[in-house]
Amino acid sequence: MDNINCTSLKTENQMLNHIKKIKYLVVYPDKTRHFYKSLREIGKEICVDSSTISKKMAETNNDSCICIARGSGFVFWIKKIN
Repeated sequence: MDNINCTSLKTENQMLNHIKKIKYLVVYPDKTRHFYKSLREIGKEICVDSSTISKKMAETNNDSCICIARGSGFVFWIKKIN
């Protein structure tokens, strides 16, 4: 479910442009990794409000946090990577 773009990257410039858009890494409970360009996108996918994610990251002072999804109780690790 990488939400950036699912098409093939065929040139070095396309790869560099793609990488520049990636801002966050999320590790899901099933140990898969997904990349996102915004906290809003993450929030929609994992059912945790983007402002909650932002606040938790600020509290840890290291641009990462662990969030638990409402309802499901699934645990996610989110890391800012830019």
